[in-house]
Amino acid sequence: MSLPTTIYAKERGSAPSADKPEEEARVVYLDVPIPPHEPIHVGQKVRISSITSCDELFPTEEETNAHHYTAEDLGVWGTIVRMRSEEEEVVEFILRNDNIKSNVVYAYLTVPREEGLMIRTPPWRRWLNAIIARPERTRTIRIEDDATVFGDTTTLNFTAPINAVGATRRRRNERERG
Repeated sequence: MSLPTTIYAKERGSAPSADKPEEEARVVYLDVPIPPHEPIHVGQKVRISSITSCDELFPTEEETNAHHYTAEDLGVWGTIVRMRSEEEEVVEFILRNDNIKSNVVYAYLTVPREEGLMIRTPPWRRWLNAIIARPERTRTIRIEDDATVFGDTTTLNFTAPINAVGATRRRRNERERG
């Protein structure tokens, strides 16, 4: 059994869910700016970590575009069940939450449309996308492949920074060379 892919996402909002009306069930909406270790696709097992900017802690790095985030487990994990919508620059995936202790039923992940880096779609879907007109751009999400994510530092054991730069740049360079 493979481990779930961790996805670092910014929480955009939430709404009540009709799936469990007797509870305070909700749906969360997330933007995914940081490339995951494996491109997001339907059927993938994932775990969501909510990221919060901590750029103010790095004032000497203002001249760079590199962003710094702290990550906190959102308590949302499960399987990507489908692609809900596709636009010119973004794709939205639906994650069904398998965590029964969480009041989040589904998570909607909005991801930049960057095949091979951010998303993976089957060849037939790419072919279909090439011939069908997509809705106009309503929003964009900048890919932050130079971001640094720090794990939970509130515990006694400091978690070293998870640098999203190295692996992402290596994959991109390998694709460009290959």
